[in-house]
Amino acid sequence: MSLNNDKIAIVEVGGSHDECILTQLGALKKGGKEIVLICTEVVAQRNSCFEDYVTSTVLIETKGQSKGTQAKAIWNAIKSSNVAKVVFNTAQGGVIRNVCLKALFSKVEFIGIIHTTRKFEGSFTQKIINRKIKKYLLLSQFLHDRIVPPKGIETDYFYPIAFPQQNNFSDESHVIVAILGGVEKRRKDLDGFIQMAQQVVAKDVEFVFLGKSDPQLEDVKEFRAKLEEGGIMEKVKLYDHFVSQEDFDTLLSKASFILPLVHPDTPSADQYFKNQISGATNVAFGYNIPLLIHEGYHHVHEMNAGSFYYNLKNFDAVLTEAIEGREDKVKALESDYTIIEQEKRYFNFLFG
Repeated sequence: MSLNNDKIAIVEVGGSHDECILTQLGALKKGGKEIVLICTEVVAQRNSCFEDYVTSTVLIETKGQSKGTQAKAIWNAIKSSNVAKVVFNTAQGGVIRNVCLKALFSKVEFIGIIHTTRKFEGSFTQKIINRKIKKYLLLSQFLHDRIVPPKGIETDYFYPIAFPQQNNFSDESHVIVAILGGVEKRRKDLDGFIQMAQQVVAKDVEFVFLGKSDPQLEDVKEFRAKLEEGGIMEKVKLYDHFVSQEDFDTLLSKASFILPLVHPDTPSADQYFKNQISGATNVAFGYNIPLLIHEGYHHVHEMNAGSFYYNLKNFDAVLTEAIEGREDKVKALESDYTIIEQEKRYFNFLFG
């Protein structure tokens, strides 16, 4: 198999981390590389902007397909593309393990992106993947500094902060606080949110859960009942359908703040800011939208420049402070996190 050193593939078949891809595509295109995108039809359809960067796209069918069948299709796509390198945008799970086993003795270099540090803490599947993937990128310096990679594994980090449309916020009296994703107890402290939202009744503030909140789910039913009981339903916007990239960008272009809604000693803290960084953080960096973060996470230094810190009792006072001091935080974000810098970090790790 003849390999083209100027050709690289990006693989994403899981379908939950495609927001990390655009930064990679920008870096590779600026570096003069030909890009083959290997992904599902869903990923391709909801990211039409990828077409401006890639040389070709190979669609992989995953619905109803076994891990072995998916792995075979991915490996065949890699071989037929003659790429010298492959980046697995989600370098974990049984499908990727199977691809790595098929490619174990191939000269094609595999590189992975890790979304949770738990994959370096004894995962048997990951140990098999590590037989082929020797270089990994994490999505946060804070997480990177906490890991002890296995022997022979090289690691670094970058922030995937390129998005189709950047923030063009105009100063308005109506304050929009965006909460990325739908209503889900496991990922967000919903009880804490009720307590916080009830404090700001006097303010012209709208909280938007920017993701699908299925009305049939018990979490959503319970949450809506508490909003009604607390008299704050009119301050909260929920979507009962999938939020398109266009709607996502439009809302964020008007948002004043992003609220991850992750709080210590709740289910939301089991993963976020411990083993993985909330996707809300990179969105905030990419759109230059200040964060509202619980004070229990002040030690995550990379968020300091663009964040206002609250606790459940002083949220109203901190929000007042944040509204007044928002512009300074925007400038800090613009200075500290640039797309060009992240593209360089990514490209140098792959080709440096």
